Amino acid sequence: MDNSRDEIPLWTWYNGQFLFQFDKQLRNNPNITILEFFTNFLEDQNIQNYNFYHTKNQGTVLLLMYGLIVIPKEIWEKTSTNFMFATRNKFVFVPPTDNSIGTLNFLRLLRNSLSHANFSIDTENAKLRFWNNNNTVRNFEVEISFSNLGEFIEEIGKYYINEVKKEKSDLIKNS
Repeated sequence: MDNSRDEIPLWTWYNGQFLFQFDKQLRNNPNITILEFFTNFLEDQNIQNYNFYHTKNQGTVLLLMYGLIVIPKEIWEKTSTNFMFATRNKFVFVPPTDNSIGTLNFLRLLRNSLSHANFSIDTENAKLRFWNNNNTVRNFEVEISFSNLGEFIEEIGKYYINEVKKEKSDLIKNS
């Protein structure tokens, strides 16, 4: 394991700055090329090394997970989600975790892991591990590769856009 987890605030900061500056540049200079913007951004942040900053980083991944799993907890519970969860098989369950737990319970435990910062990042093996403790007993632990986690995030995001947002829209129309 390395200190990648400790660098998440740094990556989140750079990602936010990147997005805010990109928005500002589009308003002030809509003809700027992506390379020009990126070069200006790196100089502004004093990180001229092109190999250092990438927008697809652990800060982006965990920010997406937080926004798609932790914050909308009530959506999962209120809608009694019928999310098919095709990427569930990408998670490796670490014993004694019961791999037959239902979707809502899995998402609840993953949410708890994120909200209590119970995760580790293994950049050497390109994996993340999430766990939950019930009092002092670990009752949930899963591991997933970076690429498979990307697929999971994409699946969750599409679920919100295509199902949850549609359900909310339908509820408003029928009110």
